[in-house]
Amino acid sequence: MKPAVMIGTEDRIMNRWAHFAKKYSFLPLIGGGSTKIQPVYVVDVASAIVAALKDDGSSMGNVYELGGPEIYTVHELAELMYETIREWPRYVNLPLPIAKAIAMPREVLLKKVPFPLPNPDIFNLDQINAFAADTVVSENALTFMDLGIVPHKLKGYPVEYLIQYRKGGPQFGSTVSEKVNPDSYP
Repeated sequence: MKPAVMIGTEDRIMNRWAHFAKKYSFLPLIGGGSTKIQPVYVVDVASAIVAALKDDGSSMGNVYELGGPEIYTVHELAELMYETIREWPRYVNLPLPIAKAIAMPREVLLKKVPFPLPNPDIFNLDQINAFAADTVVSENALTFMDLGIVPHKLKGYPVEYLIQYRKGGPQFGSTVSEKVNPDSYP
């Protein structure tokens, strides 16, 4: 199983973005946010693993590329995050070489010091390199459909865990999957 970027309650993408956006009131978009990714809901990946274990052995030895039903740019995914936490989007476009330069001192120190260093939320060289290239499912790859699974779209329940970052708390207002009336905002 080769899952794409996984989205879920304890994910390392949208949770970190929301935390960073709430703490610093902006979000850096590495490379302008134009990289395409095909995020997948973690529950769908678990379902695919269970389906592969339960089949008649036909999935043995095969590689499945598990991506969600929609392809997003990093910018569009950040917009979804801001919509869910009900904040005005504020971005700083950060070219890839500058983002790598910001992350390099930590990477150099990792090889020099005998103790663990803190893991930064955003400027992690591994994450920067992951956002440098598009990560979408190959055209001829085996996917969820080959396992008989229809993956969830991200908008709605799969990203509702982000309501914990709302100003006013998680119980403020209706959830994303419900229709929100603009008159209900304070």
